Amino acid sequence: MPVAGFRGIEGERVTSTLRSPARNRQVGGVKNSFHLTGQARDSVPPPGMSMSAYVAELRRRNPNMEVINEGDHAHIEPRTR
Repeated sequence: MPVAGFRGIEGERVTSTLRSPARNRQVGGVKNSFHLTGQARDSVPPPGMSMSAYVAELRRRNPNMEVINEGDHAHIEPRTR
């Protein structure tokens, strides 16, 4: 399930989108995770692209979204501030 209005990068790999409450608990997600409503996604950069460059490009392409560098993946969700 795509995040509404999200602009990704060719070659990236999405690793998590919509989660059930049980799956969210299993992976240590927060109780009010946007993954529970399909409004968040986790992904990794295309081959050859660093995580920092990937996150910077996601932020550039999605200025109205919160993009968080989680180290081994990027997390994107609606901006709540």
